[in-house]
Amino acid sequence: MLTMEKTLVFILVTTLGALLGSFTTMLVTRLHFDQKGIFTGRSECPSCGAQLKFWNLVPIFSWLIQRGMCQACGKKISLFYPLTELVFAITFFLFAFHFYETWHLFPILLIVFFTLVLFIYDVRFFEVDDRVAIPAIIFAAIYAFFRELPWIEYLIGGGLGFLFYAFQYYVSRGKWVGAGDMRLGLFMGLVLGWKFLFPALFLAYMMGTLFVIPLLVMKKVNRKTAMPMGAFLMPALLVFLFMGDTILNWYLHFTF
Repeated sequence: MLTMEKTLVFILVTTLGALLGSFTTMLVTRLHFDQKGIFTGRSECPSCGAQLKFWNLVPIFSWLIQRGMCQACGKKISLFYPLTELVFAITFFLFAFHFYETWHLFPILLIVFFTLVLFIYDVRFFEVDDRVAIPAIIFAAIYAFFRELPWIEYLIGGGLGFLFYAFQYYVSRGKWVGAGDMRLGLFMGLVLGWKFLFPALFLAYMMGTLFVIPLLVMKKVNRKTAMPMGAFLMPALLVFLFMGDTILNWYLHFTF
């Protein structure tokens, strides 16, 4: 039953997600271009540089009200901004709904935040920034000691995730995967533990294959075209963090 308390929590968490999505659109850009003022600088139009007022910064709604255009110069504002805010809002709502009755809700939401930032950064710039990845890894390692399973299972998962990409990186001399993928593998393993790590990796590679095959057929890419692994690893992480037990039980039920 949806009580007033639950409804309020879901509204607050969804709003928080949208706000963090808006923050992330600024964060990844300023980190990538080494711009100052991540927490103090004023937001501005990426086309004309006009400083934005607070009513221009309401997640999703400002873009809709302004019809996707800057009020100062009239140029189009990329869909990247409202879509990022919407992805954050929906993801935060789903995890709040799923983990509401556990104390894990807030640390899980922080994991979700790190995961989405890494996803957005890699999708947009084909990079894994250590200024995001390292804090994410540290938090995941600390959180491992308070999870439902023994901490060693998560640390083993982290080690296996790191080694999985380290082996590919050094054998191929960086041609198969990037150095940042080792950190994504480490983070992924620390969050999921060894039990869900490889099923999640399998899902990530399946998603990558389904995404790339049509592009190959249309000759939009070739076999040497670089692809951001985080674009597939981070969604797979979220899927197994959200419903890993359900997926594994379903698989075992139909397999055995």
